[in-house]
Amino acid sequence: PNAPTAPPSASSMSEPVPYLTGERLRALLPPGEALAAVQDFFGAHRREDVAVPQRIHLPVPGQETTGLYMPAATPRYVALKSVHLMPRRFPSVEAEVFLYDAETGRLLCWGDGKPMTALRTAAVSTAATLRLLPRCRSLLVYGAGVQAAAHVAAFAAAYGELETVWAVTRSPASFERLQAALPSALRARLHACTAPEQALGTVDCVVTTTPAPRPLFAWERLGPRCHVVGIGSATHAMNELPPQAFLEGRVWLDTRGAIAEAGDLRAALALGWTEDRLAGDLFDLLGPGGAPQRGPGRTVFKSVGHAAQDLAVLIRLWERLQAAGA
Repeated sequence: PNAPTAPPSASSMSEPVPYLTGERLRALLPPGEALAAVQDFFGAHRREDVAVPQRIHLPVPGQETTGLYMPAATPRYVALKSVHLMPRRFPSVEAEVFLYDAETGRLLCWGDGKPMTALRTAAVSTAATLRLLPRCRSLLVYGAGVQAAAHVAAFAAAYGELETVWAVTRSPASFERLQAALPSALRARLHACTAPEQALGTVDCVVTTTPAPRPLFAWERLGPRCHVVGIGSATHAMNELPPQAFLEGRVWLDTRGAIAEAGDLRAALALGWTEDRLAGDLFDLLGPGGAPQRGPGRTVFKSVGHAAQDLAVLIRLWERLQAAGA
């Protein structure tokens, strides 16, 4: 850090680094493109090709703020996501993402981390589900926030046969907000679910996107070949999925780090679930070995987020910016 460096050139100082707002990000990378970015990245990279250290948790002195810092690198690119959690403020989360050239260290682009997180999380869920669920005509979503909207849009783009989306929300007003957040072409397919116990047994897939402290549904209510995606429970205090999902289902994780982080996985560990029962992680699921054998019964994809996922989407965004001449 103290080594002498050459002063920046006039051209490098005058060239603005592209900033990606949520609107610009979504224009550059609609759900289908984000899905392709995830599929291509994990299909082309082995686990050993991507350096992802454990995320840094930083309690900020004198503030009720926690910083989370998540880097990832390949030989060509370095990505960093910075997240600050502030439970007593509104908005309670601020996040930025940065992409660097690995050879020169130059910042290539940066942007709003909140919409990008929603986009890449939904793309990861969809990429994993396509490997485990060939057809999806009906979907049940718990939640009405940004992640719920992103997942509905991503699943609709990936599954042309998707006809019906049920949404379990806290209130009619939250359902209306979810509906308003979707493209107009999707709104007719979205329905408020007032009896989730009945719907659970009929849908092809269930997606949970909430910070619920207790399981949202009973495992035995699901259809015999239902696929479950859990993305909301990413801390010890959150517990969306019932422990039977891990004890009885065939389970895939986005990263093995989820075992230590997710409350619902920790609850399953306490009841005897062990890592050796895990079917694999995202590199196994999307890697060049081909689609896994689904087999009978229910499947589960549990996701807590991983810096390699941010890197995959940021690389594709940078490529799209270059193609657009930005």
